Amino acid sequence: MAEINFINRFHIMDRIYPGKCPNFYLSGHSIGLLEDTAMEIAKIIKDKKLLQFKGLVPCFSILMPYYDSMSNAEQFMNRLMASYSIARDCYDVYKGIIIIECSEDWNEYGYNSYMELLTSFIKEHEEICFLMLFPEKNKSKYQDALYGEFTKNRLWIRYRCNTLNVEECIDFFCKEAEFIGYSVTNDTKCKLNKMLHERSEFLVENKKAVMQLLKQIQLNKILQPDSNNLIMEDDLEIISGLSDRSNSFGIGFNAKIR
Repeated sequence: MAEINFINRFHIMDRIYPGKCPNFYLSGHSIGLLEDTAMEIAKIIKDKKLLQFKGLVPCFSILMPYYDSMSNAEQFMNRLMASYSIARDCYDVYKGIIIIECSEDWNEYGYNSYMELLTSFIKEHEEICFLMLFPEKNKSKYQDALYGEFTKNRLWIRYRCNTLNVEECIDFFCKEAEFIGYSVTNDTKCKLNKMLHERSEFLVENKKAVMQLLKQIQLNKILQPDSNNLIMEDDLEIISGLSDRSNSFGIGFNAKIR
């Protein structure tokens, strides 16, 4: 596969001076893309030494479910503080990156006063870079208001993680296939078009799904000595995201140190 230079993708990071790293507010329709983007940004922060890290690990992540009561808000904060204590280890303070992946329900129902516990924690810890991930299943009137509440405390870079449309994904698939020596038939493109229109990008974006599909096709052809360099309809096996999945049990990161 062609290598992607993530540093160029986030060229704005070149303008940030060490010790002046802002926080990041990421939103988009694919939770998989949000997670990948957050990890890319965290890597750039570490590689460019934009933070002076102090603790057991430079970065950890936690899932924040939607809550609308003080007891549930306190339960989340207790989990966050437990992870914070582990990351701090024997040091007096933890300096690093905390990735908080929020339930899509926050986008649907918006900010409430119980989130003040979190925003106060963010305000008090300027030595930490926070990456807030807000997945959006549908467009919501609460998006800007939700972001606005975070801007009351600290500085933030707002970044929207847009996925490729179906036509762009098919073009990407064909170029990647050509890069490794394969050609894609028109019938294959039509079948792939149908598959991509039917699948959900919420957990895994289309671009990542077709990359994985191409790797599988390449492996299958390597294991078949008599195969040719044409990618046919029959080569397109099942792709992830075709089933309607329920996210009622939570998604993405767990409350653990990475």
